[in-house]
Amino acid sequence: MAIAAYLAFEPEDANAAHAVSAELEQHGWDVLRSGAEYRVQDKLGALVEAVGKAAIVVVLASPAAQESAWIRREVAAALNNGRSIIVVKTNDLAAESWINQTLDPSSFIDLRQGAQSEVLAQIVDRARSANGGGRVIAMLNIKGGVGKTVLAANLFAAAHLADKRAISFIDLDPQHNLTQYFLSPGERHRIRDRNHTLYGILNARGEHSTPPGDFGAISIPLNRARRGKGPNFELVAGDERLFEFTLDTRPDRDKAEAFTRFRALVAALRARSDAVIIDSNPCATFLTRLAITTADHIVAPVRPERYSLTGLNMLEHVVREVRGRALRPEEFSVLLNGVNDRTRSGETGDADALTRGEIQNAPFFGSALLPDEVPYSAVLRSAPTERFATNPINVTAMMRVGGRPAKEALARAAAAILRRAAP
Repeated sequence: MAIAAYLAFEPEDANAAHAVSAELEQHGWDVLRSGAEYRVQDKLGALVEAVGKAAIVVVLASPAAQESAWIRREVAAALNNGRSIIVVKTNDLAAESWINQTLDPSSFIDLRQGAQSEVLAQIVDRARSANGGGRVIAMLNIKGGVGKTVLAANLFAAAHLADKRAISFIDLDPQHNLTQYFLSPGERHRIRDRNHTLYGILNARGEHSTPPGDFGAISIPLNRARRGKGPNFELVAGDERLFEFTLDTRPDRDKAEAFTRFRALVAALRARSDAVIIDSNPCATFLTRLAITTADHIVAPVRPERYSLTGLNMLEHVVREVRGRALRPEEFSVLLNGVNDRTRSGETGDADALTRGEIQNAPFFGSALLPDEVPYSAVLRSAPTERFATNPINVTAMMRVGGRPAKEALARAAAAILRRAAP
């Protein structure tokens, strides 16, 4: 089956568009070309749907594109839906152009000398690369207290250990609980002092800014017994300074640069991992937007309790607003967490069954509910990281004594999520 590519261009670039389209189609791509079919004011939804369904978006950048409101809309739709963007420059652009300011000029492909075969081949190679790599999965629920962080760590530790998956974590939560889960206080402080946290990635300027060339090198290995001997299991740590990006105090320029730099980080991690796992904050902020706009798939953990479906409905609303289009249930996995908890007062079976039934009967999320559930288990409770500082993966359930049912459930659920997230 052909993979879809959306080609955004202005009529002035029609000749270049024809050459690029023909080259992509020759190599197996199904190219959707922008035009009257999508560029109709009362059919903006169709345009966003087309961009959202494409694997990549190719933008022909020129002065005409710079002045085009439609190119702006197409780029915005691509960014909001986490689509890889390949910019092909057909003419000179002013340094202050919105295209240069929004996207990464260092990655632009130069077609100013015409549609030469070497340049067209470069576009095809970039398209293949952009469509490859690991899947980006956001752990997200607008409702807090659902066990999101502990599940993220343990689900994908299970995928790493049981299925030999290469996993990269990004701690996007200002509370940086995932970082605290894996790393001792001493190591966290050393990482922060070296400016090797996500805060340095999001800051484009100043003493705390991480150079783009270092993006792929700040990850902290979490399975040190296998370092260099198998698939990676790593973390881009967070810290409390990320709170600056949850408040509406940063200028738009800072946010735009943070957006671009975060996408570059995700691209670097995707290239070496089977999955990039983003642990996001349980609310709707700029950081939440970063997670939603880069994720291929969203995992929404829920606990068997009142208001679980309300939290899911809030999540669907937020994601729909960010992506600007109708969503599909297959873009989500809903995971019931903490079933059979005998420490709760009352009949736990009733709470489990009621929550399960409520979600199954929901019109949108019913088909997203995974049959594999994670039971309550002592091995999923946090343990002091100081005990495991030599090898952080030892803090996870898979490496601790007992809890076999929970370990098996984690491995099954992780495998199910990765299957649903597959392209």
